[in-house]
Amino acid sequence: MPSQFLPSIRDNETITCKCCNTRQYPRGGNCIACHRPLSLRYLRIDIDSLLGSCPLEQRRQIAHRIGTVLRLLRKQRRISQSQLANLAATMNRSYLSKLECGHVLLPISKLLPLGRALGLTAVILRFEDPRNASESPGSV
Repeated sequence: MPSQFLPSIRDNETITCKCCNTRQYPRGGNCIACHRPLSLRYLRIDIDSLLGSCPLEQRRQIAHRIGTVLRLLRKQRRISQSQLANLAATMNRSYLSKLECGHVLLPISKLLPLGRALGLTAVILRFEDPRNASESPGSV
């Protein structure tokens, strides 16, 4: 499954529109009052889709997905690779190019400054309770 951007990750999540201050559920991605984009999206990358292969291939798939997402976010913000490299202050432009092409897999310590430079405000990991997943309906 390819990476996808979502307007919300929970049904009960609320957000306040920056334009009209309406508090709402961001299900459609646009404000229910002024109809402007809420400018809040989440990225979903399913871990299961990355885990079925050998370790080297797994690393390549992860590097490619992260690179694709970074390029997409950078282009949406109309930032050049040089500008992003300067904003993040963790690498040069040529290394960022290798990252976007999926040739390099960065450790999280170097990836987080890039995220911040791109305007990301949080990294969310979702964990499911294994007790609930293994229980069948009616079992105790």
